[in-house]
Amino acid sequence: MSFELTLAGFIDLILRGGTFGILLLVIVHLVRRPEFNLLCGTGFLFCVTGLVEIILNSPPVVAMLAPADAITLATEQFHFIAMWWFVLALFDDRFSWRLRHFWPVAVAIPLVAGGSLFPEAWRWWFNIALVLLNATLLAMIIHRALRHRSSDLVNERRSFSLALAFSVPPFTLFVFFTNLMGNGGPLNDLLCAIYAAVYFVLALGFSYWLTTLTEELFQRSGDVSVPTVARGGLSAADRLELDRVVKAVEAGLYLEPGLTIGGLAAALHIPEHRLRRLINSGLGHRNFAAFVNDYRIDEAKRRLSNPEMAREQIIQHAFSLGYASLAPFNRAFRERVGVSPTEFREEALTRMAAE
Repeated sequence: MSFELTLAGFIDLILRGGTFGILLLVIVHLVRRPEFNLLCGTGFLFCVTGLVEIILNSPPVVAMLAPADAITLATEQFHFIAMWWFVLALFDDRFSWRLRHFWPVAVAIPLVAGGSLFPEAWRWWFNIALVLLNATLLAMIIHRALRHRSSDLVNERRSFSLALAFSVPPFTLFVFFTNLMGNGGPLNDLLCAIYAAVYFVLALGFSYWLTTLTEELFQRSGDVSVPTVARGGLSAADRLELDRVVKAVEAGLYLEPGLTIGGLAAALHIPEHRLRRLINSGLGHRNFAAFVNDYRIDEAKRRLSNPEMAREQIIQHAFSLGYASLAPFNRAFRERVGVSPTEFREEALTRMAAE
């Protein structure tokens, strides 16, 4: 099939070419990093699937090569899933692969197969199911980006969360929905140009944000113990103020239920923005909730290992440590220790009984 290049098609090709180059630059930036961690890996997948999607949806490719609907649909779907994985790794410093992270793949495979291989009368239902799946992922992406924004101590990540939550996912969902409603056919020239223009702007903003970030964003929180004060890069006034913060927290402020960065700043009469910087730069913490949880979990381990407190219920410890219920305490404890509070206490007391 021949392809006639119109003005809108010409603009579309230029914008797609620019987007392709930008995403390729981001991929090179990620691959060349000394430590290729999960954040880099998921970002790499997100950009690569974006490159493939740009090519497969371009009017010349659609007109001349007519890629199979299954290939186009699978690429678009995996691009959306890769974006979800990238967001998980970006906003969770302790992110690691779990079986639960692959449920969208398990759901998408039969839907993509049905939406591309079944008779035309049935495809519409599979397409609607795919739209609902991606709407669910969209809601989860926005929730993940905004969930801990108030307690995030990394300024670049806090600013990016808003842009991410309200620009990239809605646009991606719009493109996916439009393509599905087109029953696998190419979009008209105007929609293609709009698609290419918005994708170019988003890719340009994403690449500018990513390539100008400090090394801080790519660091992972691997040490679950309360870190020592890193005083090297702080002024004398900062070091004194940080000492005051640490002493106040260690004196018991971390046990306050619902303690927030704003509440701690008000209690210590320190501007919130400065307190964020002190905890992040001076103590190495990237999230205020993780900062407080580390103190709480250390205290929980001490209490659970105490034979005199062996008869106290786990939920009593959870409340006394500042948790609103048992579930967040169990989750935080397992994330940092690797076992549940009950298992930890049983192992600790068994060792003491044997000794």
